[in-house]
Amino acid sequence: MFQKIQLTIWILLGTVSVLFAQGELRNFGGFNAESTLPTNDSLEVDQHEHGEHIPSFIRSWELKNYGALMEETEVDTALNFFHLYNPIYQNSISNTFTGNLGGAYQSNHFFKRKGDSDFYFYRAFDVYSKFPEDIRYFNTTTPYTLLDYSQSENKNIQNETRFNVFHSQNINRDFNFAFLYDQSKATGQYEYQENKYHTIGFYSSYESNNWVSHFNLLFNRIRNMENGGLTDENPGLNEYSETDIYIVNLDEANTSLNNNTIFWNTEYRLGKTIEVEDSLGNIVDEFIPRTGFFYEVEYSGNKKIYTDTDQASNRQFYRNTYIDSLATNDTIGFNRLTNIFQLRFYEAPDRKYTFTKRAFIGHDLIRIKMPVDTLLQKFKHSNTFAGGGISRDEGVFWKWGAEGKFYLTGYRSGQTELSAFIYKPIRIGKDTTSLKISGELNTIVPDYFEQRFSSNHYAWNNRFDNLNEMIVNAEIHSQKYKLTLGANYALIGNYIYNDAEALPRQGSSELLVLAAYLNKTIESKHWLLRGQFLWQKANQEQYLHLPDFSTYVSLNYKTIISKVLYTQIGADLRYNTEFYADAYDPATGRYYWQNQDKIGNFPFVDAHINLKLKRTRVFFQWLNAASGFLDGGFWAAPDYPLYRRTFRLGVAWTFYD
Repeated sequence: MFQKIQLTIWILLGTVSVLFAQGELRNFGGFNAESTLPTNDSLEVDQHEHGEHIPSFIRSWELKNYGALMEETEVDTALNFFHLYNPIYQNSISNTFTGNLGGAYQSNHFFKRKGDSDFYFYRAFDVYSKFPEDIRYFNTTTPYTLLDYSQSENKNIQNETRFNVFHSQNINRDFNFAFLYDQSKATGQYEYQENKYHTIGFYSSYESNNWVSHFNLLFNRIRNMENGGLTDENPGLNEYSETDIYIVNLDEANTSLNNNTIFWNTEYRLGKTIEVEDSLGNIVDEFIPRTGFFYEVEYSGNKKIYTDTDQASNRQFYRNTYIDSLATNDTIGFNRLTNIFQLRFYEAPDRKYTFTKRAFIGHDLIRIKMPVDTLLQKFKHSNTFAGGGISRDEGVFWKWGAEGKFYLTGYRSGQTELSAFIYKPIRIGKDTTSLKISGELNTIVPDYFEQRFSSNHYAWNNRFDNLNEMIVNAEIHSQKYKLTLGANYALIGNYIYNDAEALPRQGSSELLVLAAYLNKTIESKHWLLRGQFLWQKANQEQYLHLPDFSTYVSLNYKTIISKVLYTQIGADLRYNTEFYADAYDPATGRYYWQNQDKIGNFPFVDAHINLKLKRTRVFFQWLNAASGFLDGGFWAAPDYPLYRRTFRLGVAWTFYD
């Protein structure tokens, strides 16, 4: 009932905000020929309306700092690396995962393990879903549509299909709405490995001098079969000619994850209008905001269901059974309602010494449900937090910022989050080099589910101390040489990990993690080489295992056929050193520490051909091409092999009118 009432309220709020925005719209009916937009992507389009040419300009951005910062992003229409569509590899060059698209994953890069979802049991799947912080808002002079489709293997068996649709369109120069639909189904090469996920999203943005509003409604669904990995009785990965001969641990287990999110952020601005000269020499009015009043509301409803049958072989897979010895039907719910009020004083471009100042206060209302002694019990929590920040967001000489967030009451009372960064462009000859240094100092209250959890196969009740974190990141980037050097440092006290029995445990010694990375791109008329290299070291291997070295190298030959067909032929190599990768637990969807099986030291090679003709992009790909030629184990996680050599193709159409 709580979910239904809140869902109805926030749909009504979103509808009211959209109707209000429409009432404020000016120049309804589209952009006129004299309108201008700040853009980061310009697209040539021959569109005529009443005989008038309308060029296509696209501006896109993401929200940061509870809407106080609209960070510009780029629209990707390039040919390069179009074939890299798997979300886990878009996030990290090295990952541990269950071997099939849509399966549970964990980045092997320690500093990329912070996910988007605040639902504890969603974190191993969050890259397959969309959350408010992932949404890219648009403002475009002409409608923008992207259709993206890919398929692999036989269309009936061992198949993987993806079909994604995105459409964005302006009602006028201030008000934009967008729709996205992402869906994927991967049957998998091994038994009981099918994964499905899809996202449906509706969102809009409205930006005028005085009002700025962002709204989105997101529905995420994940449906996965859980086979528990291959049994110990199986021979090597190249022994059988057919993968369905291999024996798996589970044949009736399934995971279902649901997320529904409603998000609305609105701002009312006070400021003044001044006369300025535009690029054409015309005198125009420009609004300069001075003060912004923000209100943000977000409702996130999450549910995880894990089911299994009473087969004897399945029962032997689990260490413990607490509720039902005949069948497992665990339902876990996590619903959050957050309200935030924020006040922002803008930095002023017409003043010499200025910076942004922000203050905010917010409240979380949490509802949790899980099975306890055959009954589905509910728990209530709440948090009140406040904070603020100062920043220089528009500076040419440098940019900097500092922010603090403090939990005053509720479950997370005492939690503090402090962060700061400095970004400094440095002009060296014709090269623009930038230096960015950032840091965090946090005291974190353990997650709700790390402290208390109950299900058919797991139960714990912990009293963990707060985590103490100090994290420092430094990065140097050279635009001319296309080179990035970076280093990460983390010192964590009271670190929480999942032990060898997949139970949360708190370490008694401080965990120190060091990492260094180098990214380099070399490009000429016909050749493109991209290399990414990562080194990591942790001092407490009884809590954390990481590969010492990980790399991604892509070598490509480029040419243009018949002056119109852009062609790229190449191969990608992924490699990490051998290490004790975390094992996967299907019942909870978490990874846990183990020291029995090492994986790695195997080159994963993918060959590809990318083609682009006007607005159409096509790729042909041979994944894990070395699996049939090299000895060794192409394991994606302990007991979970990666797919054997497989063919995949994809095509994307982009429309700007």
